[in-house]
Amino acid sequence: MRQPHGHTTTESSHRDGSCSLRGLCALLFKQSSRMSVGTEGRKDREVHFQRRFSRAPVLVLMLSAALCSEVIAGPRVDIVIGEKAPALERLAADELSSQLKLVYEADVKIASTALADAPHVIFVGSPATNAGMKPFAAQWPSGDKKLTDQGHLLRSVTHNNRPALLIGGGSPVATYWAVAEFGHHLGIRSLLFGDLDPISPPEFKLEGIDVVLEPQHREREWHFRNRGPMDSGSWSVEEHRRVLQQLAKLKFNRVSINVRASQPFVHFEFGGVARKSEGLWGFRENVYPVSGDTSGRKVFGGAKEFENPSFATAKTYEARIAAGKQHLTGIIEAARAVGMSVRLQLGADWFPQDFRAFVKEPDGIQGHDGPYVVADETEFVRDEKILELARTQLRAYLNTYPGIDGIDLEFRADHVSQKDLRRLFPDLNFWRRADGRDLAVRVRANGFPWRAFVPFDQLDQRDVSEVAQPMILLTEREEEFLPSSPVDFPEKFEMARQRGANNYVVDPDGISDIDLPVYWLSRRSFGSGLTFEQTCREVIDPTCGEGVADRVLTAFQRNHQAEQLMQRLPFGGGMVGPVSFRQIEQIVSKNPEKLTAAADDYLNAMNEMYRANTRAREGGRAFTLYWARRFEFALEYLSFAQAVQKASAAETAKDATTQIAELEKGIESLNNGLNAMAAIARSNSDRGLIAVLNKYGYRPLKQKLAEAEAAAK
Repeated sequence: MRQPHGHTTTESSHRDGSCSLRGLCALLFKQSSRMSVGTEGRKDREVHFQRRFSRAPVLVLMLSAALCSEVIAGPRVDIVIGEKAPALERLAADELSSQLKLVYEADVKIASTALADAPHVIFVGSPATNAGMKPFAAQWPSGDKKLTDQGHLLRSVTHNNRPALLIGGGSPVATYWAVAEFGHHLGIRSLLFGDLDPISPPEFKLEGIDVVLEPQHREREWHFRNRGPMDSGSWSVEEHRRVLQQLAKLKFNRVSINVRASQPFVHFEFGGVARKSEGLWGFRENVYPVSGDTSGRKVFGGAKEFENPSFATAKTYEARIAAGKQHLTGIIEAARAVGMSVRLQLGADWFPQDFRAFVKEPDGIQGHDGPYVVADETEFVRDEKILELARTQLRAYLNTYPGIDGIDLEFRADHVSQKDLRRLFPDLNFWRRADGRDLAVRVRANGFPWRAFVPFDQLDQRDVSEVAQPMILLTEREEEFLPSSPVDFPEKFEMARQRGANNYVVDPDGISDIDLPVYWLSRRSFGSGLTFEQTCREVIDPTCGEGVADRVLTAFQRNHQAEQLMQRLPFGGGMVGPVSFRQIEQIVSKNPEKLTAAADDYLNAMNEMYRANTRAREGGRAFTLYWARRFEFALEYLSFAQAVQKASAAETAKDATTQIAELEKGIESLNNGLNAMAAIARSNSDRGLIAVLNKYGYRPLKQKLAEAEAAAK
């Protein structure tokens, strides 16, 4: 899978019609790669090709001479943007240039004008931002068909008696989405962690194109959970930036970032007390050793501990606060650079533990070793001291991050009324930004049929249909280690939409299992009515080749069956908590048939995806191989669980020989599964899964084996 802005193109100038040996070899290699359906990777094929032809230089020269007249340069394309084009339209032109070079090896020029004899011209922007598009004002939507700020189009026109193309939108970011739509037209499939490129691109032509798109869902939000090692809390700014670039291609227009009181993103003082504690991943012990005896260790690149790269060298409180500010500011700037508005999600009644003296803690929080405290929900709105502490903390975020567009407030209380909020924010200018604009503020209302963020003035509404801006939480689920199924995602979305909400927020757990659901959602948001099967074929067929989609669909169906079985069991291990061997033993012993059936489904899903990977061509293999390994991990994880159960039963029966043998099997299975994940880890979420299971599964099981062996002597 090609990473964002990771375009690599064969040198294809040949502008003077000459033919070079290098160009010929590149052409021959490209064609041989596209025709290959074997199991060798691209690099292996390249080595094989070089070895064959290095032994036959005379043949290469003969072929070069014979085919010189057949080598054809890619098309010459002029991209015309406004002389003072907004930054997003310039970014759109750059993305368009990359698409054309990648798919057609085109010779591309970006300028504010095109030569009179330019054979292919694409205008990017709108008549308001690009003077070159004003002659086509009659072809630009107007009147009751005028594009909204999110509307965008691809439209063929005639320029200097030649076919040309308009790519633009009702705003600069909509123009960027239009370029993404053109990439889709070429066969490029944008997914969360990169692009899959077409193996047989359509013929290059600019005529006959007429696409106008308006959103069915105007607010399309992505939520970064930012909580722990297995979600975006372990991502660097650069990893956020790569995913944000993909989200922009998928036409998301909002980002929200969860920020906990314990995390090192602001410093403030209150009542003579200065904050001095912090914890990036919450109150649990968050050190994850990955050196020495670590399964899948190669994926950590020699590091001693797994941690967020932004904080790797920051050891003191002051250094970590500075690193946190740089980290969060970098994410905000990266989101705004691709046209997204940014919100912070904050707990209004959660505070760093340094301010424990000002907070009357509810039962159950006393004695916690975490770097935060939570105000008692009944006392919070009555105690002016706590309210002022809350205002002080919120002001710290507003002052530290002036680039945000909004705030989502969460409260521990099940219900917070407008009256409560008026006590908390008596100053109507509290949310005013330095530029004079007010931040958009929403409050989490737990009293609705589903959890929703609603504006202040609608907080006391009881009828969901009366709330203007509810947000559907689409993909939030309990964090698990096993792969999720995308098969029934369209059905679940439609069921949620019937509740009356039309906007949505995608709230993933960070493990990269939702490429296809997010792709489906992106297409659905602008009018596509694809089923899951159609979605799968639309992604797989142009990027992997004929016959691959059938295998992929079969694999996902078996995965879906396994997930249906596993959802009925309290299984998975949690996000950053220890794997409970006792719990696993109880679950497996009570549900042996379900575990066996699920393991069989994962085995078949893995085999089908490996068959798909064998048939897939070029970059599409990155997708099929990732899922084959994910299913392999799931199969090995269940084998590990079954071995734990058998070892526990043997320990109870005082059968040391069987106990040791089963513990060895469990260690081997978990090691195999973690190495399968290490082979295809494409995000720090995947690496976080490996680190967590080493700490809470692999090492404790090895310790258990050592104890059993010692007891048996």
